Amino acid sequence: MRFRQLTLLALASLLGCDDAHSFTPPICTAQFVYGISVDVVDSGSGAPLADSATMTLRDGNYVESATLSPDGLTMNGAGERAGNYTVVVARPRYHNWVRTEVQVDADECHVIPIKLRAELQEISR
Repeated sequence: MRFRQLTLLALASLLGCDDAHSFTPPICTAQFVYGISVDVVDSGSGAPLADSATMTLRDGNYVESATLSPDGLTMNGAGERAGNYTVVVARPRYHNWVRTEVQVDADECHVIPIKLRAELQEISR
């Protein structure tokens, strides 16, 4: 009888018996992930405009000014912060670009990035 119990126990462990003690947590990286990245361009020519633009992210009472990426082409924000954002991109001589309800979700380790393209329209003189 004892041999039979040991055999069943060994089989259960080989088959990956699903119990609360067999959970393996995910292995997360130390990478910092931005939740929102926005390419800022002129709507007519497609020329990059991020270098002179500002981007503001708002989620309820939380407000953040975004940062310019090292390449100077993209605005980044919501670093490792899930939420439901209103995104405003502003640049002198251009109409503001606004997107509401930009949902940033997260998994066990990081936010899941959202990539947007802000096509700014120049203000007519």
